[in-house]
Amino acid sequence: MVGAVEGGSVPVGKAIYGGFQEIGQETRFLDYSDFKDDFVKAVKTKDRDLSARFLLRCDIRLMETVLDFRPDAMLGIAQSPMFNPELLIKLRKAGIILCFWFVEDYRIFSYWRSYAPFFDHYLTIQKDPFWDELQQMGCRNFYYLPPAFDANLRTHETEQLPAIPVSFVGAPYPNRIHFFSQLERADFQIYGDAWVACGNGSVVIGDRWISDEEARSIYRRSLININLHSSRRPASFGEGDFVNPRTFELAGLGAFQLTDMRQLMPLHFDLKEEITALTSWEEMTGAIDHFLGCESERREMARRAQERVLREHTYRHRAEEIVSLLS
Repeated sequence: MVGAVEGGSVPVGKAIYGGFQEIGQETRFLDYSDFKDDFVKAVKTKDRDLSARFLLRCDIRLMETVLDFRPDAMLGIAQSPMFNPELLIKLRKAGIILCFWFVEDYRIFSYWRSYAPFFDHYLTIQKDPFWDELQQMGCRNFYYLPPAFDANLRTHETEQLPAIPVSFVGAPYPNRIHFFSQLERADFQIYGDAWVACGNGSVVIGDRWISDEEARSIYRRSLININLHSSRRPASFGEGDFVNPRTFELAGLGAFQLTDMRQLMPLHFDLKEEITALTSWEEMTGAIDHFLGCESERREMARRAQERVLREHTYRHRAEEIVSLLS
């Protein structure tokens, strides 16, 4: 398992590694998270020599691990430094099955165009029209694999902390800035890096990254978690396709959520019994008012969503799907 350098893919990579371990696969995790500072420096400076040295270090670490572990297959995750076509070709010629899990929005992050054809299996969180573009590039073995819930991540008890009526945890994408500026209510709290610059009075922590442990505490303490998927279009609401990792995590924790509608959501949840997905911001604000006054309804829906996730949507389930592709 080749981990990511930075971003939300880092915990996803560690979680799927844990899933492989759960099902008895002999697995090695190649951790690149300590390369983050050098990666950011190379990107910001746009220095070609610095970038070349960074990529060389990534390739050396990868090859050292391959020679030591001798894997039958390798799985990369979004933001994994598997960017060298020549190296990928050599690994395939050596008989190693190469897989990549692109847990990103293909419309926003386009680096897949340069590397997707070099992998034996390309796993995506979106279907068409992404699949159509992959096929036009010569890719054949693409497969839909959504995120999941990490049931192995430790969650500390939060009973002694005060409840939060309505919350959001995440980055300030344009659509979130736009809609949350309209949510003028004293019981709404925002947590996430870079929100401090947005001038929203609901921001509680906005100048740093919120750790996974902190986020889980906030989720479980919140009566309502707003799960607004990211978009670079300010007025975008209920128009997207992929289901984000937060959807599965909130459900897996038994935390109640209100989310914007996603095209692929019905594949994973019952939208009447397990998750409330809204098609407009007006529906979202109305649902907040409704569910704040319906504790039993919130608890029952969250319970059913949690049962569904533990039954079908953990990283153990995703690991089993990946292994079935290779057999």
